Amino acid sequence: MYAKAAKMAMFSSLVYRDFEGINKGLLKLGFKDWSWFDREGTQAFILVDSTDIVICFRGTEPDKMTDIMSDLKAWPKRSQEKGLVHFGFADALNKVYSELKLHVQYLRDRNSKVDYNLVCTGHSLGGALATLCASRLDANEIYTFGSPRVGSRSFCKEMKVDNIQHYRFVNNNDIVTAIPFWIMGYRHYGNLEYINHYGNIRKMTFWQRLKDKLRGRRAAWKNKQPFDGVRDHDINSYVKKIYNVSVQSKK
Repeated sequence: MYAKAAKMAMFSSLVYRDFEGINKGLLKLGFKDWSWFDREGTQAFILVDSTDIVICFRGTEPDKMTDIMSDLKAWPKRSQEKGLVHFGFADALNKVYSELKLHVQYLRDRNSKVDYNLVCTGHSLGGALATLCASRLDANEIYTFGSPRVGSRSFCKEMKVDNIQHYRFVNNNDIVTAIPFWIMGYRHYGNLEYINHYGNIRKMTFWQRLKDKLRGRRAAWKNKQPFDGVRDHDINSYVKKIYNVSVQSKK
């Protein structure tokens, strides 16, 4: 699983580049045939990787007002499935959803002999969009990195009923994974893959994670890095750490 997660993290990093940069990066990884979607500030690409159809969403760009507004519109709205979801995230997905759905169907029709596995992935806002898209398309898998909470408890239960496998990666003190706040009714869905202060992925109790987060915070202060939660949110940190974990898991 970690080898695949490392690839999804790499895709989630590449999607932040401009069109030529994405194309160059994907060509280097061996992908020539991919499609780009960009509507009113929401961006994603789709490619076929063996028997996987992968939808990768771009996350929040601090200099893009549309992304910032999507994050700030935190009031709930009725989901297309069950339960409630974040208004801003749903609104951002709606801008490209119809095109993505049609393209996924086109890829399946183009080679109907292949039983494709649908995978949605992304970092930050991109992870939230991946989760919402997966719920609508009944995707098989989701890989998110530093994703905020997306929906209510009922929304999460429906995704579980639909048997959507979600690998939710959280890097130590990543601040974005703590919003929108739990008290607002939002919940995380999926299997937590917590990356500790040392860069390892461990199954830990709440208290063990709290201790590890404090360890990370203390180390950051010693290194005069006051914005530890922002640093841990960096997609490149996820790429590096998950790649190292995938290499270690093969040994």
